[in-house]
Parts: sequence; C-alpha cells; structure tokens
Amino acid sequence: MLKIFISFVVASVAVIAGLVLTGASLSQYIAVLISMLALTVSIVSAFKEDIFSFQPMVLFDEIIMAPPSGPSHDSIALVLPLTFINKGHGAGVINMLALRVESEDGVKLYTPLQQIDFEKYISGRRKLHAENIKGSFNAFALGSRATLKMYLLFSQEEHSEKYPFSMWTAGNYKFRLFLNHSNGERGREVASLGYMQITGELLSAYKAGVGNSLCPSRQISV
Repeated sequence: MLKIFISFVVASVAVIAGLVLTGASLSQYIAVLISMLALTVSIVSAFKEDIFSFQPMVLFDEIIMAPPSGPSHDSIALVLPLTFINKGHGAGVINMLALRVESEDGVKLYTPLQQIDFEKYISGRRKLHAENIKGSFNAFALGSRATLKMYLLFSQEEHSEKYPFSMWTAGNYKFRLFLNHSNGERGREVASLGYMQITGELLSAYKAGVGNSLCPSRQISV
C-alpha cells in the first residue's frame, strides 16, 4: 500500500510539473484535477480494508446461567448477550471468543458453542433445548461502523491444558471476555464483569433446572 501511495504522489508531481512547463490553460488544470480525484477515489475504494482500521468492541453486562432441559453437564452453561460494535471504517472478521472465569479456586476457560434464539429461550421455560438453538458459532464478518447483537452459549473447555476443567463452588467470580479478529495476532481483552457472587443457592437452583441472570447494579444517580 505504501508503494502505491508513493507512486501516486510521484506521478501527481510529474503531471503538475508537466502542466507548468507546457504553460497549460486553466481548463487543462481542472481536467487533470478531476482525473486525479477520480483516481484517488478508486484507490481508496480498492484498498479500503488496508487504509481504514477494523476496531471491534463488545458490550457485555449480563451473564445468564442457562440450564438444559435434559440431563446436564457437570459445569454451568452460560448464555452471554453480546453487542459487537465496529468503531472503525474498515471491515473485518471476528474469528473467536474466549471467556475467562476467575475465582479463588482457579480459572475456568469457556468458549462459544452455539447461537441462541433468545425469544424462544424466554418463552420455552428458560431452558436450553433444540428449538431455541439457532446454530453453531462460527467466525463472522463485521462491516464498517456496523453493530450486531448475538446471544451466545458458552461451555467450559474440558481438555484445556492451561486451565483444567473444574467444578463450580460458591464464591466471587470475575468474567473476562477475550476476542480474536482477522487483523489481530492474538486474543485481547475487550470486556469484563466482576466480581459477581455465585451463592450455594444459585448453584442448587441451577442443578434443579432453574436459571438465573447475573448483572451489575443498573442504578444510576439522578
């Protein structure tokens, strides 16, 4: 991209110098200016992704402990309502997400498995089942200045060497969301919630098939 820009500048200087040396008329200057502007627009359009940055951010302020309708896994299934916002003018691809769940007992690693139809989840006794699963989570594109709301089901990784599988116990937890995208080499933290208290009552209710929503206080000073 830098070579193209330098070539464009050199060519523009050469054209202007040629006009000056030949004593070009005003109409010739205007014609060349219009041509240069058109060429500039074409270059910007062709190399938009290289010129403008992709700046994804995520709004994350709620965690839903979502029990399945059938026999459950030993770990808690988490549904995260996430709003993806691209602050940049360049498009990009969200490749992967990861949720670090931190407590005094250690760290649990959660990754997204599926997209949830939240309206069906709400109307379906607030339990996970085949009818409210929209499909698997896959990499997705986010356009220039675009916004996208998704409800994603996260599950604890069972075979992580760095963060071995562990059971939930009562205590305070911090949730840190990481994102990897097409213009980034490694995951970076984009949002966090904590510390959220997970009580024994919440864990017992989940095992009994009752889900709960965890979110910080929404009270504001007025």
